[in-house]
Amino acid sequence: MKRLWLLFSLLVLGLGSLVAPVSARAAEREFTVADVRGSYGFSWSGTLGAGTSGAVPAAAEGLLVADGRGNFTDAVRTLSVNGSVSHQTATGMYTVNSNGTGSATLHVNFGTGPLATETFEFVIVNGGREAPFIGTNPGVVIRGVAVKQ
Repeated sequence: MKRLWLLFSLLVLGLGSLVAPVSARAAEREFTVADVRGSYGFSWSGTLGAGTSGAVPAAAEGLLVADGRGNFTDAVRTLSVNGSVSHQTATGMYTVNSNGTGSATLHVNFGTGPLATETFEFVIVNGGREAPFIGTNPGVVIRGVAVKQ
């Protein structure tokens, strides 16, 4: 029994020594809006109108340009909704929390009518090179990734 307890104690100490450096590194890094700067290629797919009888599949790919001060100064995308393809432009803003999570709002120009507002949540990963995201508008179930060019 004593041997088993000793083995368990060593295992716990060993795991603790593996976790401590990761936690220390994470605590050293604080993110800001300046970590999102430059051009990002993105793609997403999912469902629009989720939870309704009018739910349709959708996918998009495009380019976002971030200024490092919380603004998307330019965005273009090709959107396919239930097989119907269109092209949009957008501008918007974003925030970044110190832990690397953030939110974004895009004001999308569909060519006619008022601008549509789309909202997203993301997390900065891979040394700032990627940001997986999800759509957060009601009835929107999409996930995608933005990758720095």
